[in-house]
Amino acid sequence: MLFWGGYSGSYVFRTYYLLVLFSCFFNGYLFSLGRSLRYEIGLMTWLFAAIWLSMLFSPYPPLPRASYYFENLAVDLLLCVLLTLVLKERAELEAFSNALIFCMSLLAVWGIQQHFLGNVRLEGLGGSAWGDSNGVASVYVLFLPLALGKFLFAETPRAKFLGLTATILMVLLVIFTESRAGLVGMACAFLALAWYARSLKKVLLTACLAAIVALPFITNAYTQRMETMRSSNTLDASARSRLILWQAGLMVFSDHPIFGTGFMTYPQAKMGYEDRFYNLDEDFRKWVFRRENKKVTHNTYIELLSDCGLMGGIPFILLVFLGIRYGFRARRLLSAKNADRQGTLLLSAVSAGITGFAVCIMTIDAALAVFLYVQITLAFLLKDQVTQVNEAAVGNAEPLILMESA
Repeated sequence: MLFWGGYSGSYVFRTYYLLVLFSCFFNGYLFSLGRSLRYEIGLMTWLFAAIWLSMLFSPYPPLPRASYYFENLAVDLLLCVLLTLVLKERAELEAFSNALIFCMSLLAVWGIQQHFLGNVRLEGLGGSAWGDSNGVASVYVLFLPLALGKFLFAETPRAKFLGLTATILMVLLVIFTESRAGLVGMACAFLALAWYARSLKKVLLTACLAAIVALPFITNAYTQRMETMRSSNTLDASARSRLILWQAGLMVFSDHPIFGTGFMTYPQAKMGYEDRFYNLDEDFRKWVFRRENKKVTHNTYIELLSDCGLMGGIPFILLVFLGIRYGFRARRLLSAKNADRQGTLLLSAVSAGITGFAVCIMTIDAALAVFLYVQITLAFLLKDQVTQVNEAAVGNAEPLILMESA
């Protein structure tokens, strides 16, 4: 927002990043790197190594933008490692989650302004990594349960008000993108939070409130887009093309199952399979396999299988699975005697966002959405914190039980 349209922000954030590294070194955090030897960090490292190998063994000429985005993902991996070293206490985890909500709320305010100034579907709001309307919607689905959880489960009126405000802003932003994937993902995120947090009534009431707030902003164009999802007979050309693109992606994967064809090469790789779709209408087939502005996969899972093979698809799917699994872990903890209810509820909110995001990316390309890996890191740090508090509570209770028995 502050540096839109220029390169100054790049230098500012690089300087800030280096300062964080120096700070970690001088405070001794880098000497405790053992904290980052986690299964989740290992999967992220495996994923990024697979991306590098796919580019190394790609049958296509190297793409400069692929190297650029790979470097961004590598920086994101380092950020996740730093988070494991720095965020040790509950207060720090809550402060970090609050900072994420605050930053995304500010961006949402700017996005709403952009909408009314003519950028109706908020194209480019998230920059180049998640700049299209579907990408923007998916990232806000990732953060929406975090804001909603702040409203529903916070213990102070001020925190509840801030959570409600952020929730309304994020719901409006998803609506303004007119993204079908965003709408489905948002509904799944609400339901996941209700399930994980065992708060069906609260979540559904809030969802109804959000729907009432958003209703005046739902346009006829948006309604028509949603109606295309009623059945296979009502799918528009964009939705029907994705079915073809998925089939082509799986064909690419079947021919290159280990390393894929190279990171971000699917738009070019699929062109060799156009002849296999001879049964399609000629004009529609030429539009799907067009030579200019070649279409992407529109499915993150198939994208990684096609681009990076099993080497990239397996760690990514496992990371998403772990993010969802934390929500079921939170639900089990909430059903038992839990010494850290607030931390468990926060964990359920983070996992609900990952669940909604996992649904969104079935119809969009989101391997570059670096916030997913940040949220997975936050989730396993919260899980560790909740587990430690509960184990400490059990340990403190055992001497008391022994005394009572004596």
